[in-house]
Amino acid sequence: MLGYLISYMIFGGILLAYGSDWFIEGSTRVAKHFNVSNFVIGATIVAFGTSLPEIVTSSGAALSGYPGLAVGNAVGSCIANIGIILGISVLMYPLIIKKRAIIKNGNIYLIATILLVILGYNGFSRFDGLILFLFMITYVIYTIKTSESDDEEIISDLTTKKASIFIVVGLLAVILGSDLFIEGAKGIAEYFNVPESIIGFSLVAFGTSLPELASSVAAAKRKLGSIVLGNVIGSNIANTCIALSFSAMIVDIPKYNVELMVNTIMALLIIFTMNREKIKKMLKFKNFRTDYFSKIDRIDGISYILIYLIFLAYLLGYIF
Repeated sequence: MLGYLISYMIFGGILLAYGSDWFIEGSTRVAKHFNVSNFVIGATIVAFGTSLPEIVTSSGAALSGYPGLAVGNAVGSCIANIGIILGISVLMYPLIIKKRAIIKNGNIYLIATILLVILGYNGFSRFDGLILFLFMITYVIYTIKTSESDDEEIISDLTTKKASIFIVVGLLAVILGSDLFIEGAKGIAEYFNVPESIIGFSLVAFGTSLPELASSVAAAKRKLGSIVLGNVIGSNIANTCIALSFSAMIVDIPKYNVELMVNTIMALLIIFTMNREKIKKMLKFKNFRTDYFSKIDRIDGISYILIYLIFLAYLLGYIF
């Protein structure tokens, strides 16, 4: 039994790695063909595509009567996206931020995170879920309308037709791989009698975040920083405003204030690092010119990872 569960996780991980790479290849080629900015592709198509495992898993958990698993998967994935996905990506390839639109979308993500804390203070009702979903629709419209052209070069020999096939096949591989990984992870956790909430915030959240990890590392390797940040920000908004909102509209979600607070801390940290250069210039009373430049470096990546590890230690009862 345990051997089968481990096999599911291994095979699922392989599908996630290859599927995400194919999806990035196809998406970037289509973006070039239609002259769509890399950030919009990362914040919408890539983000939503890689967030499908969270959306499906959380909704399924809510329908099955496991609200703790639903919220743990959605919010836990947000924490993992910054702590592990962005942390590892930046550790491998520091990111350069050149466009104000990325910062603006990051600020929208912070607003969504604060809204999440306010709505979830006493748990999430169906009405709270509806508010989060409406916020999601507003974000998508804003992202498309305010997109800018970017100068990150996309090099690909794929035709548009082949790129479309890559997107579909890659996305299917990501979804199937994530499903296998989650089943294996859940089975192993249950085998060792790990509580539902811990499964949601740790193993399941990490498992459903693997598509974002594979996609972000693949994009970072190609020096497509806009896609990396767009993927993380868009995925986190999708996780909370789609995965969690759908779950809340299905069943009432209990409160998890500590976990929501950790999620807020992670959001504040990423916004600070994205705006660091601007803050420095403001403190020196310098004019902030039209051309935007900022950097998320390896030290930032280490700080993201450390906070995530502390959070895991808290979940497992090693601290506090």
